[in-house]
Amino acid sequence: MRLFVAIRLPKEMIPAVERAAAPLDGALGARVLPRESYHLTLKFLGETPNERLEEIKQALSKIKFQPFDVHLSGAGAFPSKGIPRAIWIGGESQGAGELAQKIEEALFFLGLPKEHFSVHLTVARSKGVADMEDFLKTGEVGTFGVRSFCLMKSSLTPAGALYEVLKEFAAQG
Repeated sequence: MRLFVAIRLPKEMIPAVERAAAPLDGALGARVLPRESYHLTLKFLGETPNERLEEIKQALSKIKFQPFDVHLSGAGAFPSKGIPRAIWIGGESQGAGELAQKIEEALFFLGLPKEHFSVHLTVARSKGVADMEDFLKTGEVGTFGVRSFCLMKSSLTPAGALYEVLKEFAAQG
């Protein structure tokens, strides 16, 4: 089962994100993601044996964090703007960085490589070439509050990834 830990985008932020991603709709080489897939990945776990699921849930349930805000602005792509695969809206959040670190520590037992965390919301995919010029001018998108994070399952289909929340973990306070 393909797992990751994420913050789901609140419904009230979706219109602002869709307005920001609008220049990619119909752009050469870009496939805009459906609104149901909007999330901020905190940690990608990858293919995980089913028998580890309860252990992962227990480890994540021990994480204590306070509610925090995420500010979305700017745009870019991974691995680079010249060869875009994941096209994203950037973000800033000290709280998200701290939460990602706590998740990294809680899941240390899985032996996963430590990854650099950066706040970003993937809004489109590409096979390496995409007309992103107008999208890269994205400025302020908005700010939203985070009160929980989720353990999610990703199922790959010909139409794209489908996401399922396996468990949600609430902030304290």
